[in-house]
Amino acid sequence: MLVVLVIAGLAVIACVVMVSLGHGGEMAEFPPDVPPLELPAAGQVTPADLIALRLPIGLVGYSTQAVDETLHRVSVALGERDTRIAVLEQRVAELSYARPQTREETTRLETTRPETRQPETQRFEAQEPEAADVRAERVDAEEAW
Repeated sequence: MLVVLVIAGLAVIACVVMVSLGHGGEMAEFPPDVPPLELPAAGQVTPADLIALRLPIGLVGYSTQAVDETLHRVSVALGERDTRIAVLEQRVAELSYARPQTREETTRLETTRPETRQPETQRFEAQEPEAADVRAERVDAEEAW
């Protein structure tokens, strides 16, 4: 009887070792029990999407997978928004920095040659095409500012 118990114990230990090494087969993967989130792509999330969002509830609370996915999409959307804001603030700063220089140039031209003053639109057309485009953009930005 003792011999049978020792052999059975060794067989159980051998089976445990084989399964732990990956020779016992794989566990079946079941589809998730939660429905997919009804959110747009990560960079296109709007506040209205978040207001309308209803996260699935499980036994212990909200589904962890759904909450993680939602937080990821919102963080990507906020990151893209913050990047866009930083770029726009940089452009405003560049235009604000260029604005006093443009005024100084205009003042200098007006004081040196008052009889040859031209309206701003004619002055821009008389300049090189690229410089006229840049100056026109600055004037548009100044008007918007």
